[in-house]
Amino acid sequence: MQIPRSWCVRLLIGGAVCCSMLACSSVHATYVPDGRRGYVVNCGELLNGWSSCLVKAGQACGNHGYDTIKGTEEDRSMLIACKVP
Repeated sequence: MQIPRSWCVRLLIGGAVCCSMLACSSVHATYVPDGRRGYVVNCGELLNGWSSCLVKAGQACGNHGYDTIKGTEEDRSMLIACKVP
């Protein structure tokens, strides 16, 4: 018995959507109360841990680094402010 091609395509698309929902994290630009440019970093999906948030925060601010304004490991989200030179 052969599986119809349309079923295979649906299974592949469904699997890809599920994987992307499990592994996704987001970074949104904002400003913190003291006026510096900042980011809200969310890593709350199943496959992302606190270390994933820290990596994303480092990538967002680059070589200058960042200050953590607010963030909890339990929520896996943080508000950061990029350090200015």
